[in-house]
Amino acid sequence: MKAPVYISAGVNDPRCPIRQIENYVKRLEARGAVHEVYRYDAGHGSLVVDERIKQVRLELDFAARHLPNP
Repeated sequence: MKAPVYISAGVNDPRCPIRQIENYVKRLEARGAVHEVYRYDAGHGSLVVDERIKQVRLELDFAARHLPNP
């Protein structure tokens, strides 16, 4: 993986268990890959509006810091 990676993960996600996320993150760290992880207390996505707003803000902030300015 050469591109910066942003991961948003629900700690109770039955589709993509947090253990799988943690294993992936360990490999990214071992390679020195640029990455950020946000863990939230829900399953596969959150239906809480404030949580979704927070997630979108974090995603946009990550993109603004890692994508070239046109």
